[in-house]
Amino acid sequence: MSVINIANIEHSFGGQEVLRGISLAIETHSRIGLLGKNGCGKSTFFRIIAGRLEPHAGEIHKARGTRIAYLTQDPELDESLTLIQCVLASRPQYTLAKQQLEDFAHTMHQHTTDEELAHYARLEQEFQAAGGYSFTTELKRVLSHLQFPESCWMQTVGSFSGGEKTRIQLARFLLQPFDVMLLDEPTNHLDIGMIYWLEEYLTKLSKPFLVISHDRSFLEATASSIAELHNGKLTFYACDYAHYVAERDMRAATQLKQFKQQQKLIRHTEDFIARNMAGQKVQQAKSRLKMLNKLERIDKPEVAHQMKIKISTTGRSGNDVCTIESCTIGFGENLLAKEINKRIYYQDKIAILGKNGCGKTTLLRALIGETAPLAGSIHMGASITMGYYDQLHIDLNEANTVFDAIHSLAPTEPQGYVLSYLARFGFRGEAVEKSISVLSGGEKARLYLARLIHKQPNFLILDEPTNHLDIDMIASLEQALKHYGGTIVFVSHDRDFIQHTATRRWFFDGTTVVETDASLETLFRNKTEVASKPKPPKRKINKNKINPIVLQKKEQELEDLAAKISQKEEELHRLQLKLADKAVYQELALLQQTRTAIAMIEEQLPTLRGELDNLELAYLEILE
Repeated sequence: MSVINIANIEHSFGGQEVLRGISLAIETHSRIGLLGKNGCGKSTFFRIIAGRLEPHAGEIHKARGTRIAYLTQDPELDESLTLIQCVLASRPQYTLAKQQLEDFAHTMHQHTTDEELAHYARLEQEFQAAGGYSFTTELKRVLSHLQFPESCWMQTVGSFSGGEKTRIQLARFLLQPFDVMLLDEPTNHLDIGMIYWLEEYLTKLSKPFLVISHDRSFLEATASSIAELHNGKLTFYACDYAHYVAERDMRAATQLKQFKQQQKLIRHTEDFIARNMAGQKVQQAKSRLKMLNKLERIDKPEVAHQMKIKISTTGRSGNDVCTIESCTIGFGENLLAKEINKRIYYQDKIAILGKNGCGKTTLLRALIGETAPLAGSIHMGASITMGYYDQLHIDLNEANTVFDAIHSLAPTEPQGYVLSYLARFGFRGEAVEKSISVLSGGEKARLYLARLIHKQPNFLILDEPTNHLDIDMIASLEQALKHYGGTIVFVSHDRDFIQHTATRRWFFDGTTVVETDASLETLFRNKTEVASKPKPPKRKINKNKINPIVLQKKEQELEDLAAKISQKEEELHRLQLKLADKAVYQELALLQQTRTAIAMIEEQLPTLRGELDNLELAYLEILE
């Protein structure tokens, strides 16, 4: 069953066709990944589906009452609100129902009329219909996974960073009522742990969604079909991302074969017409001309040209590129990591991994000398020429043109050299005369990368280099870094990019930085299994050296606390079911007692779970 039917949508900007005859059916089970190069019209297509932009032609038919949730790339938030106010604004029915219920409860006394009890019961039912207690639990879960503890809920939205505002927008988006989801680059500003969580969240959804993403692992995990936008046309593939690549290449090969066969037929027919239009077979020639005019022409498939990027170096560095000794990094009293002792060697390709805010970018800035460590030292080796990719692209002068950005690095080179170099990064024709201020995020990322590579450093330090790049450009960068002759240290949340590029991994594990060969899934889904590299041999725990009474006591405490948490969870579930019973609304004291008990358990559970985590850690320390 279709929730939304899109038929022959067309749209243009400045006379240039962006969408040409786009048709797509969004079914109740649809999980569609929308792909295409930067600037091809994906976000425009989303805006049209969401009703924010009127197409120049075509129609969109939506099932009655269909609610569309649209996650944009740029946060659309009221910065004067607190975080919790901002998130709750996505559920106005819940906020209103909760307030009405609480206000009426304050006016009630022990001896109330049947009419008052009946009115309270209606308000309670409206509150439950708007989400009720389950929504409160879901709100806490979403904010917790997006790294917003309750201690920051009363901060104003304007006090958060740009990345944090993007995550606040995602929280609002996930918590609002909807029938169809449109997600435009939802993994931007999420760390790998959050991305894993969002993948799991989406795969459990029972409602349809469309997602624009350049994260290949994310697409593979969430999308069951792929829609590719190219040259204004949409091609649908009823398969996941991994099979889409093979299917796309097979379709292109089949279309090329059909194109060649048709071209051969056309040439043969045109030759026959030319030879016989004035001869004895004129009727046959006219008949074939009529056939040729009616022939539906097969387009020649465009061969996907992957950008050829080569990163050269001005000269080789020494074998010891960098030595980090007893370093502590952070800001003032905000310590991020301490006692970092690491060495970087020639041609290392090191991925720095960890949660958002753990200190990854701070460590990069310490390496380039922009910020000094709070303690310890960083020593660079001989013959180092450093290139730093800043994810904010602050080195770009917005007043310049694309051409100026490269010509300023090579002022003595002819114009043809600059144009040829820019073409390697997808800037051709009028694009080279564009002002940097009007470039999209993807275009700025490509230009910044072009400038960095032109300087030919032998030590690359890259902070989120794949942000805003499309899949083809990311693949080109991966190939370039694979064959790069220098040394690389980088931060990225793109799991494929990490897997294809890194030869070593440093992981922020609390306030320490460990080298590890653990999988990304182990690091970010099951952090208790993080193992430093090289792995120490597994050693048998000698319980004879541990006081058995102490050990037995800790084991019993663990069992008792786990049982208590389980009991509380069962009690909470029983009380929530109790509220669905109309009989409870006949006695005010029982109703208030039930609601108070629910609130108390919901407040206790996070504390108890934290105590269990600490107890497990203490138990492990005893075993060590």
